[in-house]
Amino acid sequence: MKKTISGVLLALTAVFALVACGKKTTKEGETTKKGEATTTKKTTKLTSKEKIEKKNKIVFHCWNNEFQSRVNDYYKNVNYYDANTTYLLGGNYIEWVTNPNEGSNYQDKLDTALGKDEVDMFVFEADYATKYVKSDKVADLATAIEGLDMSGQYKYTKDIVTLGDEIKGTSWQATPGVTIYNNNVAKAVFGDTVTYETMVSKLNAENFKATAAEVKAAKKNKFMMIGPDCWFRVYSNNLSAKMWDGTDLTVDKQLFQWAKDTKEFYDARYIRSVDDDYGLWGAEWGAEQGKDNCLCIFSCPWFTDFCLTGYRANKGEEEKPIAERTDCGLRVAPSHKGWFWGGTWLTATKTGLAKDGIKADIATLIKTMTTDKDTLVAIAKGAGDFTNSQAAMEDLAKDDSCKVAYFGGQNCFSIYATSVAGADLSKASDYDQQVAENIQAAFRKYFQAYSTAAEAWAEFVSALEDKITKTPKLPTGVSITDAGITIE
Repeated sequence: MKKTISGVLLALTAVFALVACGKKTTKEGETTKKGEATTTKKTTKLTSKEKIEKKNKIVFHCWNNEFQSRVNDYYKNVNYYDANTTYLLGGNYIEWVTNPNEGSNYQDKLDTALGKDEVDMFVFEADYATKYVKSDKVADLATAIEGLDMSGQYKYTKDIVTLGDEIKGTSWQATPGVTIYNNNVAKAVFGDTVTYETMVSKLNAENFKATAAEVKAAKKNKFMMIGPDCWFRVYSNNLSAKMWDGTDLTVDKQLFQWAKDTKEFYDARYIRSVDDDYGLWGAEWGAEQGKDNCLCIFSCPWFTDFCLTGYRANKGEEEKPIAERTDCGLRVAPSHKGWFWGGTWLTATKTGLAKDGIKADIATLIKTMTTDKDTLVAIAKGAGDFTNSQAAMEDLAKDDSCKVAYFGGQNCFSIYATSVAGADLSKASDYDQQVAENIQAAFRKYFQAYSTAAEAWAEFVSALEDKITKTPKLPTGVSITDAGITIE
């Protein structure tokens, strides 16, 4: 979208972006898997024939309505719901307390409520999961919920919520990262007969940079990707070690590789723009996904459902579920590196599970939404989410009924099932979110040539000292000067 576009249209685009996508993270730097603004999809009110009398309240904290919509649409014990409340069979009801994930807003308000024992359940993300896994306020679900069997879930989703013998959370989804390519751009650059197999090869690790050069050399005014943040998680999900070791905060070499590669790509004009509006969740970043200017979109299952289908839709199909849409000109390919984008875990507090009036409903909700195969299959087929049942996802990967016209007849589950093997949360540590958000903000100025690499690093250090009172260190083998970033 040009900067000269009318103010009215720009405002409408911004509003649409927020409605279409409740930024999944903080899911997870980006804001992270999900997160900044609240999503407003699926707000239709269901009304039972007999609205039963309200009994006990379950206070559930979240940053958007992603899990709320999953409960409303797929949980067997829902009676009816309105914007902020889900009424369960039997009379108990869930009150959704939503605080957008801008900066630390969600965590700050959640922490205050936890301190007052005013929370029964809540959700959290990978970037700050360890904080709540270590919290004395959070229950050990393995012992508190009888019959909770997480054996069929993907390993990485369990690793991050495991503390010794305790399980402090569980998730209904896995979030393997993939590369979605624009088939219209591919044809413009490589010819109308370019095949899917050829594009998969061009987007692999060995050929990715050369493909970016080909896109530019074609002189079709096309780009490899939209903005600098698009591929950040491809790097941040492949850390060499935990950045926080309990004493020192050492920024991983992979994050400097992202900064170095992004600077190189933008200077070569392989990236559409590094202006703020083209950063993750920016108005232009969202608008570009509906256009045919850039070859690659780095994506994952939740992003397709909550964001991409809002940004890119054929006329008259804007409100249709993905299964009912026609070809949008995009194709899903494996990523050139294993990565994941966010993920949401839910948990219960010790206080919540100590309340006789609601503990049974909390336990049933957690078991059904995160371990019941039928429910997880229904979510996967209905919303396109890659749910946290390895057996179910492997079945769907071979199910021809899961092919969707939106992606040219692809069965995306087959690609997700392969890509999820690259997801690894073993290197997660306490300050990942703050590092991710602030390093992207500081180094964007370096990409824009408003600062040197050394000045960007100094700004990043200052931001962390101010926000978390920690002084980040450079890793061995990385040096930063006014001339740029050197990685041994």
